[in-house]
Amino acid sequence: MIRVMIVDDELLMRIGLKSMIDWEAHGFQIAGEAANGKEALELAAGQPPDLVIADIKMPVMDGLELIRQLSKSHRACQFVILSCLDEFQFAQEALRLGAVDYLIKSDIKQQDLLNVLEAVRAKIEQASRREDGSVFRERMKESIGYLKESLFKELLSGFLDEEEIVRRGETLGIGLAQGPMALAKLKVDRFDDIRRKYVEPDEKLLRYAVVNIMEEVIPRKWRKEIVTLNSAEYLLIANLPEPDGEPFRETLDRLFGKIAAAMKDFLNITFSIGVSRTVPGFAGLKAACREADAALRNLFFEAETRIFHYEEEAGRIERALDRYPWTREEEREFRHAAEYGGDEAVALLERLKHRLRHEGYTEQAARKAYFRVLSLAASCFPSIPEFGADGRTPYEQLLKEENLEGLHRLALLFLDECRRHSRSIEDLPKSYAEQASAILEALYAEDVSLQSVADRINVNPSYLSRVFKQETGENFVSYLTRIRIEKARQMLRNRNVKVYEVASRVGYPNTAYFTKIFKKTTGVTPEEYRG
Repeated sequence: MIRVMIVDDELLMRIGLKSMIDWEAHGFQIAGEAANGKEALELAAGQPPDLVIADIKMPVMDGLELIRQLSKSHRACQFVILSCLDEFQFAQEALRLGAVDYLIKSDIKQQDLLNVLEAVRAKIEQASRREDGSVFRERMKESIGYLKESLFKELLSGFLDEEEIVRRGETLGIGLAQGPMALAKLKVDRFDDIRRKYVEPDEKLLRYAVVNIMEEVIPRKWRKEIVTLNSAEYLLIANLPEPDGEPFRETLDRLFGKIAAAMKDFLNITFSIGVSRTVPGFAGLKAACREADAALRNLFFEAETRIFHYEEEAGRIERALDRYPWTREEEREFRHAAEYGGDEAVALLERLKHRLRHEGYTEQAARKAYFRVLSLAASCFPSIPEFGADGRTPYEQLLKEENLEGLHRLALLFLDECRRHSRSIEDLPKSYAEQASAILEALYAEDVSLQSVADRINVNPSYLSRVFKQETGENFVSYLTRIRIEKARQMLRNRNVKVYEVASRVGYPNTAYFTKIFKKTTGVTPEEYRG
C-alpha cells in the first residue's frame, strides 16, 4: 500500500477527497490528514508518507513551504498540489519544487484523481527499482568484502586448510596467488585519541578512507589483499613482486613510507607496522601473522623507527623478564634525588630506560616500572599538580602511551611539574605530621582515614604517610589506634558506660572488632580491664 497524507485547512475538502474513490482498492491507504503544513510535518515525523496531497494556500505553513521542508527529511516522498484557478503561478512553483502534478480544487473529477494517482504509483515504482538495484549492488559489494575478511580471519585462526583457502579464494576473487608472500600488520598510533573525533558511522568512514588510500598507493601490478581487523588495525598480505633489482624488504619499506606520508597528509594519522618473514603460501599466513604481531610488540622499545621486520628478532635478547627492575636501594636513591633536586633523578631514570630496553624486560614490566616511578615521585612532594589539559590523571596518561620513549618522557615531565609546583607553594605549614596528629586527637571517634586527613590539610596522602612516620615514629593507623585505645581506657573507668557504648564513642561501631583490637593492644579484654 502507498501511504497518503491529505493536508488542507478546509475540513470539507479533506472529507471530499477521502470519499471520492475507494483508495485501498487502488493500492493506496489514507495514513493521516492535517490542517496545515506544520501539523503535516509533525505527523510525518512519526508516520512517513509516500504521497502528500496538499493545498497551496494554508495558514501557519503553506503547501510550498511544506514541500521544501518535507523533501529534506523524506526525499522519496511524492507531492500533488491542490490549487484554485487564480493560484496557477503557485502551482508552477510547486512543480519546480518536485510536485508530480496539481489538481484544481473546484474541478476535481474521480478520473482526474485516479490518473494522477497512477502517475504517482509509476514514479514510486521506478524510484524503488532504481534504489533496489543500487542497494543490491552496494550490498553485494559489502557482502563480498565481508566474506573475504571472514575467509582471512578463519585462515589466520587456523580453521582452514590450504586446499579450502584456494577453492574459496577463487570463488571470491581473492587477489593473491598461491606462492611466496609476506604479511604486514598496520596499527594506528594513539587510536584512543583519534577515535574521539569519530563516532559511527564516522569511524566506518575512517576505515573506508584508510583502505582506499592503501589501494591507491600500492602498485596496481601487485597481487595483494587488505584486511580490516578493526578501525585501528589492518593487514596487508602481498605476493612477492617480480624482482627488479631491489631487495623485497627495501621495496616494502619504500612502499610503507609512501603509505605513511599519504595517511599523514589526508587523515593526519600515523601507523606502526610489523612485517613478517616471507612464507611459501597460504598455509604459512597464520605463522606470518604471529610474526607481524611480535614485530609490532618490539616497536614498543624502538625510539627511531615505526617499522619493524621480524627477521631482526634473531639479533634481539629474548624479552621474558617480567620482574620489577629496581632494587630498594635504587628506589631510595631516586626518591632522595627527586626530593632534593639535581640531575641525579634524571640520570637514574635514564639508566632505568636503558635497562628495560637492553636487558630483555617485557612491555608489561616496563609499564609497571614507570607506574612505580610516578608513585615514588608523587610521594616526594606535599601535593600533586594539575597535570595535562584533558583532565586525565598521570596514571591514565601513562596507560595511553604506546612505547617506552613515551613512558619515559611522561615520567620526566611529571617529575619536573611536581618540582615546579612544590616551589610555587607559599606559606607551607611547618609540620604536616603535627597537623595530622591534631586532627586525629579531635576526630578519633569519626570514620577518619589517611586520605580524609590528607584532604583536610591539602597534602598528598603518600607524602603525609611518609613524613608522619618520620616525625612520630609510628605509622598513621598505629597512631590512630593508640589514641582510640587510650580514650577507651579512660571511658572504661566509668562503670556506668557499657562496653558497646565505649566502642562506638572511640570510632569502633563493631563491638567484637573493638574487643579484638583492645586485647591485642593491652593484653586484656575491655571487661577484664574494667575488672
